Amino acid sequence: MSFTRRLTFSFVAILVLSLSSVLIQVWGNDTRRRNVWLLQHVIRTQSELNDFSQRMYSTHRKILVVDALAESGTQNGITVAERKELLSGIDALVALEEELNDDLQEYLEQGRYEPLDAALLLQHWRQFLESDFEPHGEDLQREYEALSSRISANEWYLLTRSDEINVGLREVVSMTNKVALAVFLLALITTFVLGYYMTRYTRRAIRQLQKGTSEWGEGNFDYSIGDMGRDEFGQLANSFNDMASSLRQAMGSAREASRRADAANQAKSGFLANMSHELRTPMNAIIGYSEMLLEEIDEEEQLSVSDLQPDLEKIQLAGKHLLTLINDVLDISKIESGRMAVFWEDVALEAVLRDVEITVAPLMEKNRNILHCDFDLRNERIRTDVTRLRQILLNLLSNAAKFTRSGDVFLSVSELTEDGHDYLLAEVRDTGIGMSEEQLGRVFDAFVQADLSTTKQYGGSGLGLTISRKFAELLGGTITASSELGRGSRFVLRLPVGVGASDSIGGLEKTASGDILVIDDDLAALDLSHRALSREGYHVRTASSGAEGLVMARQHRPDLVVLDVMMPGLDGWQVLHSLRGDPVLGSVPVLMLSMLNEHDLGLLLGASGYLVKPVESAELTAVVRDLLPATAVGNMLLIEEGDALAQVIELLPGAEHWKIYHTGDLARVAELLTELPWQLIVLGPHNDSGQIGRLVAHLRTEHWRTVPMLMAQTDAEIQSLRGQLGAYLNRGE
Repeated sequence: MSFTRRLTFSFVAILVLSLSSVLIQVWGNDTRRRNVWLLQHVIRTQSELNDFSQRMYSTHRKILVVDALAESGTQNGITVAERKELLSGIDALVALEEELNDDLQEYLEQGRYEPLDAALLLQHWRQFLESDFEPHGEDLQREYEALSSRISANEWYLLTRSDEINVGLREVVSMTNKVALAVFLLALITTFVLGYYMTRYTRRAIRQLQKGTSEWGEGNFDYSIGDMGRDEFGQLANSFNDMASSLRQAMGSAREASRRADAANQAKSGFLANMSHELRTPMNAIIGYSEMLLEEIDEEEQLSVSDLQPDLEKIQLAGKHLLTLINDVLDISKIESGRMAVFWEDVALEAVLRDVEITVAPLMEKNRNILHCDFDLRNERIRTDVTRLRQILLNLLSNAAKFTRSGDVFLSVSELTEDGHDYLLAEVRDTGIGMSEEQLGRVFDAFVQADLSTTKQYGGSGLGLTISRKFAELLGGTITASSELGRGSRFVLRLPVGVGASDSIGGLEKTASGDILVIDDDLAALDLSHRALSREGYHVRTASSGAEGLVMARQHRPDLVVLDVMMPGLDGWQVLHSLRGDPVLGSVPVLMLSMLNEHDLGLLLGASGYLVKPVESAELTAVVRDLLPATAVGNMLLIEEGDALAQVIELLPGAEHWKIYHTGDLARVAELLTELPWQLIVLGPHNDSGQIGRLVAHLRTEHWRTVPMLMAQTDAEIQSLRGQLGAYLNRGE
């Protein structure tokens, strides 16, 4: 049984006993109250019956006196006022009799009371008084005696009922007190037993956990807490054991990372030494030919363009070579800092491949190599980052051309579908110098070529393959290599791709949306993250502590957690451990933020990404976009004169989830473009076609090319656009 269930059972048992005691007291009080109420009404009925008896007796005496006067022949025995008084008293007795009969029926059991039945006697008395005192003495006397007998019997019944109620009241009080005392004693004993058991159980578990933490604090990470069952303490012990295991692995990884860092430093030192030669060579050419040109211009003012062209071409070639080297260094720097962005778009794959083939042709000719291309393409367009794809292929092909002399280089590109996903396969194979197993193992390491002699003989920065693999990973794919020394190398690129549409309208991109939880004890950093992510269209929740963040994560299950490491109470590592151990939240991506650069440790412990503070907004949103796929909900800019297209959009399903900014003022458009992030731009009919053309040209620049843009100028185009736009607006549902 879990610790929570034990506590719950204990609390419920104590609560039930306490509630039983209260219920018994309530029942006893209610029973006493009802008995006292009944006793009071029985006594009141006795009093009313006694009063009825006395009034009957008094009236009877007066009737007898009147009857005696009537028998003696005395005229005017009583006055009119006295007669009215007697009649009024008889009316009062009638009402009192009716009330007494109701009380006797209510407070006495059937068969234990006699109805008074005084109506006949009272009627006779009334007739006697209203018939000028016609004598009825004997009849009235008999009826009165019978009534007196019934009254006496009812008085006896009421007295007996009072005694019974008193006896029952005493029994209820006695029983209530005994039961309440017994329940109280039972609750006291139960509370003591359960408290002792829970205290003993908790202390034993805590002692085991304390021993484990003491051992680990002394550096004995091989110590393992024994089996403590399946309750919370057992789970906590397992978590501690897992943490110790993770720490052991982390320390091993840290030592390995330190070794790799030393090797990387050595590689960078060697790289800088080699690159000094690589950079000086084109720089010497640029400076040398520039000086020669200046000297020739000074000496011969009438130099022709044809005389200058060869030297200028050499300067240009050296400059391009130098630019290539610098770009490689800048690219690897961007990749390692996490600032390399990916732009998804629809591309015509065959055109890209032909462009790559033409671009590498001079490299092949330089070493007298023959390029063989084989393209097996099923789709005209695919969805990927064309710049990164082209750079990967160029790097692989230029690498093959560089290390092959008078040989063959093969480029094969095909598409395949696995498990409902589309993939692009590109294979680059050469018949060059090849690599040994040792060289193959570090061919993708940054700043490293096969060996120093390779750098001296073939040149290059040693970054091309590293950059290619990083780009492939950014695009969600892989690059694998195989080689045999002296017989060439083979590189295989595998990229997941989406099938693109056949026109510009179909190639729309999903936009920013998602539920993000930011956990940070620094309120300023919390606010900055909230504002940066909200501007991108994400729904952001914030928590200022690890405990609060875990509660919110379990309540709402975010799509991504942005987690600070250094927090009081539960720090980021503990929160990450809890998230990864939760069956519901275990798959949620977690982006760690910290002032310390512990990137390897973060990934080892289960983080999906790691950024070192301070983090720029652009860097944060770029990483979030990589970790959190987007959906089609956001800001839409509608540019048209009139409202024809606006009316169409308003009726489309899914439009209610978009915030639509509608304007025909192009000056206002320029302001809006800089004020808000946009996920969709729609151009409707407008009279100023020149301004619209310039706006479209601006929106097709690199800065805006990731924002989908639709255009419809005529009624026919608007109707054609209706279905495609409706499908786009509603696909985030």
